[in-house]
Amino acid sequence: MAGVYIHVPFCITKCPYCDFYSMVGTRQIDGFVTALCREIELRAYELEGEVVETIYFGGGTPSLLDGWQVQLILHTLAEHLTVSDSPEVTLECNPGDLSLLHLRQCLDAGVNRFSIGAQSFDPQVLKFLKRRHAPSETSDMYYTLRQLGSTNISLDLMYGIPGTNLGTVLGDLDQLLTLRPEHISTYHLIYEEGTPLYHQLKMKEIEEIPEELSLEMYHLIVKTLTDAGYEHYEISNFALPSYHSKHNSSYWYGTPYLGLGPSAHSYIHPWRSSNIASVKTYNDSLFQGARFLNRSYEYITPEIAYEEYILTHLRTSKGISEKEIEKLFGKGKVQELQPKVGDYIHRQLLTKEGTRYRLTEQGIDLSDSIMADLI
Repeated sequence: MAGVYIHVPFCITKCPYCDFYSMVGTRQIDGFVTALCREIELRAYELEGEVVETIYFGGGTPSLLDGWQVQLILHTLAEHLTVSDSPEVTLECNPGDLSLLHLRQCLDAGVNRFSIGAQSFDPQVLKFLKRRHAPSETSDMYYTLRQLGSTNISLDLMYGIPGTNLGTVLGDLDQLLTLRPEHISTYHLIYEEGTPLYHQLKMKEIEEIPEELSLEMYHLIVKTLTDAGYEHYEISNFALPSYHSKHNSSYWYGTPYLGLGPSAHSYIHPWRSSNIASVKTYNDSLFQGARFLNRSYEYITPEIAYEEYILTHLRTSKGISEKEIEKLFGKGKVQELQPKVGDYIHRQLLTKEGTRYRLTEQGIDLSDSIMADLI
């Protein structure tokens, strides 16, 4: 199986915490869609022999695309790649962006999973994050999708925001559980270098919340959602049974995927590549009929592959497997790993089930240091 990621690099306003490549304004969207379809034609050979099981529109703000543009992109993918009969097709949405007509067009085109960037239901938090939507617009989009027959909706929740407390998080969780989407992604605010929030932090205009409070917030999220029947299948992700994100899981488990659009990354072992982060350069090169795109490449050595295996698999509820490690990297890696995992099991930070190791609840709190030690 394989996946396709489509980066739609346009926003109405730039969120102050986001370091993904995007540009403000929609003037170049039509040209981008034309260029994107050209890229699909040129690079389809890279997934020859693979069946595309997941397609993900990310960004940026993919919900700025018109419904007919989503239809055109999906039609072009189906024309040039081998797409399964029932792929998971996800569209990230900003609440308030999509009209009833556009939502219907997206559903008719084959989008069957919507990821809504709620972030919070607290007006003050949304104001701090400079989000364009009101809390009611998240609920409105959710209920509209339900009325149209959508049965797979994911909502994003952001926590760890300056000035918030456990009550803020609990209020957001109450709203989420009232809606009860199939999937919930939770993200702690990260101050990415180069973003406005990072600058504000360095200038001491804002303060990070204490680490102890961050952990309390995370524990509250985990307990509340698991008590409500959600499976905690990855450190930041929760889903009702059978609604794990297939596309995101493909990243964690090393499935090949094609990244399309400016700044998009691709992974087809043993190579990782990335497109140039410029809409203008991207569009110009494809409009000129070039038979290739200028991309940067990284060769994934066995050592890098092992590190990435630990870093990605240990984030999930399945954890890491001695059998898989021996098959992929040799018995020596298993022997090297065993004393370390034995110590973490003794400290109740890892648990062993057969030949698999996974993080305990206490281990998740120290996951970064544990992963670093294991690699």
